[in-house]
Amino acid sequence: MQQQWSDIDTYIESYLTPVDPILTQTLKNTDDKGFPDHLAVAPNQGMLLQMLIQMNKCKRVLELGTFAAYSTLWLARALPEDGYILTIEGRDTHAALGQENIDNAKLPQTIELKVGRAADILKALPEDFEPFDFIFIDADKQSYPEYLELSLNFSHSGSIIVLDNVIRGGDILDPKNQKPSIEGIRKMYQLMQNHPRLLSSTALQTVGSKGHDGFAIAIVK
Repeated sequence: MQQQWSDIDTYIESYLTPVDPILTQTLKNTDDKGFPDHLAVAPNQGMLLQMLIQMNKCKRVLELGTFAAYSTLWLARALPEDGYILTIEGRDTHAALGQENIDNAKLPQTIELKVGRAADILKALPEDFEPFDFIFIDADKQSYPEYLELSLNFSHSGSIIVLDNVIRGGDILDPKNQKPSIEGIRKMYQLMQNHPRLLSSTALQTVGSKGHDGFAIAIVK
């Protein structure tokens, strides 16, 4: 099935995902530096994130988990020229690659990359830090519950929160799988259920070039 999923992604992208030289160069540079592309979102997933930002006229974006900044650039392209992204990456090597790709893109939007554990950086932000319209969480899965709660402190009514990789090929259903990453995702679902600060939330399974996984999406009350 994986080959068919990948072929269908390619088919979709051939019609609905325009070739972008900046994104193409980002993927090439990432590959040239020896980093795996499976850590980045698929192009059609990047387009979905872009459309969510466009539909909601977002101007300020928070991203947890930069990796090579491929998703970061998808997010930035959707913003007006005076838009702002704060993207946080915990690994020095990933952050260096991400910053290089951001610099090479030369986009007009302001993209600020901070290096360190996302929870520590968020806790260090001033309380009056201007809230974000769109929040994309794609970092270490065991910390998803903490990241969700901290992100809510920098949101406003109507902010959209998207969490990536919340299905993990169905591993969330296997009671024998107690890896920290899987337990973190399960706790995230429990936290989102009837959360007093969320207006509504859901999760969608995805299959494609990245395998069987999915997104969780929430709107802040």
